[in-house]
Amino acid sequence: MGPPPGAVVRIRMFCRRWAVAVEIERHPRPARRLHAAEQAIDSPDPAVRARAIREAGGIVRAAHRQVGGGRGAPLR
Repeated sequence: MGPPPGAVVRIRMFCRRWAVAVEIERHPRPARRLHAAEQAIDSPDPAVRARAIREAGGIVRAAHRQVGGGRGAPLR
């Protein structure tokens, strides 16, 4: 009897999410920018929220690219 259906997928998704978090946190500048963007998402100003979402999304996408094989620009 093997693992329950979807168990391997959930484990892989967890590992990928963890690897992305580690990739971001090992680079102090993007990590600070991401944390600032996460705070700014709560702003009452829609323009500030929109910038924060773009900033956070860009950092997370770059980390996903690095974790997925290093294609694209490194985190900076």
